[in-house]
Amino acid sequence: MNKLKILIADDEAPARSKMKRMLELLGVSDEIIMAENGIDALQKIREEGPDLVFLDIEMPGKTGLEVAESLEPDEAPMIIFATAYNEHAVKAFEINAMDYLLKPFNQDRLSMAIQRALKSNEDKTPLSKEQIQSVKEPENQEEGLPFYNKIPVPTRDRYKLIDYDEIVCIEIEERSVRLYTKEKSYILNHPLETFEKRLPPDKFFRVNRSTIINFSQLKEIVIWFGNRFKIIMCNDKEIISSREKTKVLKSVLKI
Repeated sequence: MNKLKILIADDEAPARSKMKRMLELLGVSDEIIMAENGIDALQKIREEGPDLVFLDIEMPGKTGLEVAESLEPDEAPMIIFATAYNEHAVKAFEINAMDYLLKPFNQDRLSMAIQRALKSNEDKTPLSKEQIQSVKEPENQEEGLPFYNKIPVPTRDRYKLIDYDEIVCIEIEERSVRLYTKEKSYILNHPLETFEKRLPPDKFFRVNRSTIINFSQLKEIVIWFGNRFKIIMCNDKEIISSREKTKVLKSVLKI
């Protein structure tokens, strides 16, 4: 088995030490380098040339995402984000991160991430310039990425990847949004505008201030009061369109 040269970037010393011990137990590295902030991480990536980097998200100087987007394709190692914050998962997958570990994670979860890295290292598959820059330009580069048609949804100890086709609707719920599939619903910590920009406009439509629907999941449209529609989705969820959006719907649906 090829050994990996690994960099751990985390602004908390106990977290760095714990990660180092966990990696040593796996026996996958002959050299483990430490960085205590984003600027230090970027410098050591360029000077030391690690095969794999574990990046915390929230760090002084530069965040983990900023470190990733600062790298040129020829200097970019494999990246695994290790963080206590789940709200950055979408961006992490957009830059083709190898994995996204949500703290606290156990040895088995780390081992799974390392196995992916080892396989990728054997395949010698580099990150492209477009993948690195997609943090800045996801609207232009998204379709070339492996997770472009999926929404990462945090669960207890992992991320469930929801295909766009599975989404029935997404609506604002207090300070978060709730994503509905036919069987379940999930809370996500992103504004509705994030999904409005990300989802393909030929398949998804914002029918009022608080809800985006998937056209393919429409079940029935009922003529409603005040020149509006009551939209019934395939999971029987009912949504009232705004007057302005009703006009657009009539045109789109040819009714």
